[in-house]
Amino acid sequence: MATRRFATALEAEAAFYTAFSKRDLNGMMAVWDEADDVVCVHPLGTVLLGAAAVRASFERLLSNPQEMTFMVEERHRSSDDKLALHVVREHIRIGGKQQPPVAATNVYRLTEDGWRMILHHASPAPEPEQPEQQAPTLH
Repeated sequence: MATRRFATALEAEAAFYTAFSKRDLNGMMAVWDEADDVVCVHPLGTVLLGAAAVRASFERLLSNPQEMTFMVEERHRSSDDKLALHVVREHIRIGGKQQPPVAATNVYRLTEDGWRMILHHASPAPEPEQPEQQAPTLH
């Protein structure tokens, strides 16, 4: 199967969120490695192992007729020559309604066909901690 070649992990990640927003299953699967060792965990979901299980899950998710938009906030990024790790906070709107934030880890591997996603793990994100306010000091 001919797939799109991603020159960088960042390019693959951008395509991942674009495919999500456009509800484009083929675009989504072009991002994923076709190997049996890929892993996906949706928020509060079970572990999905292998490209077939990942595809089936996204087929269900992307069949939702409501518009989905993503604002992705980078939290951490590291990489070497063959692997890239991105930790992000996803701010998602579905059907115009803001959803609770999601913490996600995306891992990419450099393959013969360019950078491909091998892991997406997402879970509900806690609200950011607010700094404690000190009581004013009276003199």
